[in-house]
Amino acid sequence: MFVFKHAFLNLRRHIWNYLLVGIMLFLLILGTMVTNTIYTSAKLFTKNYSKKFMTVVTILEPDLSNSMHEEKLTKEQYIKFGESKYVTGIEMIGNVPISFETLKPVGIPSSDQFQKNESTKTNYGQTITYWIGAEPETFVNMLADSGMEINGGSTDLKQNECFVSSAFAQLNQLKIGDSIEVALTGNQDTEKQTLVVAGMYQPKEQVQSSDEGSLFMSYQGNDIFTNWETLNSIKNFDYSGHNSVSYELKSMDDFDKFLSEMKAKGLPSDYQVITNEAKMNFILSPVNGVRTLAGTILLGFLIFGNFWLALFSVRKFRKSQTELYVLRNLGITKQQIIKSRVTELVIVTCVSFSLASVIAKGFVQPIADWQLVNQKRLMGNIDQLSSLMASEQNESILSIPMLMNAHSFITILGMTSLFLITIISIDIYKLFKFKPIDFLLERNLDE
Repeated sequence: MFVFKHAFLNLRRHIWNYLLVGIMLFLLILGTMVTNTIYTSAKLFTKNYSKKFMTVVTILEPDLSNSMHEEKLTKEQYIKFGESKYVTGIEMIGNVPISFETLKPVGIPSSDQFQKNESTKTNYGQTITYWIGAEPETFVNMLADSGMEINGGSTDLKQNECFVSSAFAQLNQLKIGDSIEVALTGNQDTEKQTLVVAGMYQPKEQVQSSDEGSLFMSYQGNDIFTNWETLNSIKNFDYSGHNSVSYELKSMDDFDKFLSEMKAKGLPSDYQVITNEAKMNFILSPVNGVRTLAGTILLGFLIFGNFWLALFSVRKFRKSQTELYVLRNLGITKQQIIKSRVTELVIVTCVSFSLASVIAKGFVQPIADWQLVNQKRLMGNIDQLSSLMASEQNESILSIPMLMNAHSFITILGMTSLFLITIISIDIYKLFKFKPIDFLLERNLDE
């Protein structure tokens, strides 16, 4: 009982000294809470995002333009690869560069249009046109991802039926049911193919007199879409065209098993297999940046905070030597003084911890969001790139939810205890080393 009375009496008598100790502990605990919460929340967010991230495995075909004996894998072979317990979906896309001999392509703006709002010069020679083959659902998704929509016709394309852009159709006075001729060059031969216009596509939002709108149409408006079978049936596709077949996996952990399964089913060794793990790492890069920064600051609090408290405790002890001398002469033992000091510091630490908890709860989320914005700014236009790369399952990251789990709380409590132990250890060490006679001699020398 004596110890508690003496502790509370000291808190009242030395309120300003303990207020200073409390402020120091409050700042250290608050910083620890904020940085540790951000660090653990970012780590947990990365882990959960990786689990729900839609893993896509893509097969890239080798260059067969110089090979006379090799043939591309057929649709049936790709479908066979997709018949696996690890696969949830399959997407097949083929493309080949083509040219027009009798039709006008949508022109590319001249370089002046990128710099000034002047009249444009059409340059057909620089127009890049692709014939793209895909399944109906894949075709619709590709248009949606590019900001386009169906203007007319059915996406259930038959053999040699195609979709063209409204701008291309208007330029060449085409309508649904008309035939067009495209030229495909490969292996020194030019192959011509006649296609029937079965539908049209256009931008979702028509932009008039806009450099951005005309530039967008110049790159998208010449592409021709057919089904996958029509594209792969042309003679020169094996030499000039490319297929990209993607499989959605249930989990990234299934990749090695799925790859082994494809090889067992006949996947050639010269075909390259890649995943979208780099895409996931790119999307998560701002979160990892926030996590690294928070972890670095947290480590700084741990190292420099304890060093700062140790120096402060040594300086504080020197000022309390007179009081210790009086207490010892009154018959109070070192053990009683130590218990009283520990009680005082525990009370101050508990008050600081409580205040820091209340303030950290309200400030940690805004601080985390601010740091996320700063990381995105440092990494450039990552929001725009992420939105282009993200799908419905994999959205760009706008915020990191701040959560306090058991592991985070234990870490904060451990660091707070370490701060308290640092102060107590210095005080106990100095108390055991304190000798009244040495104190008197030192005072006499100073005087």
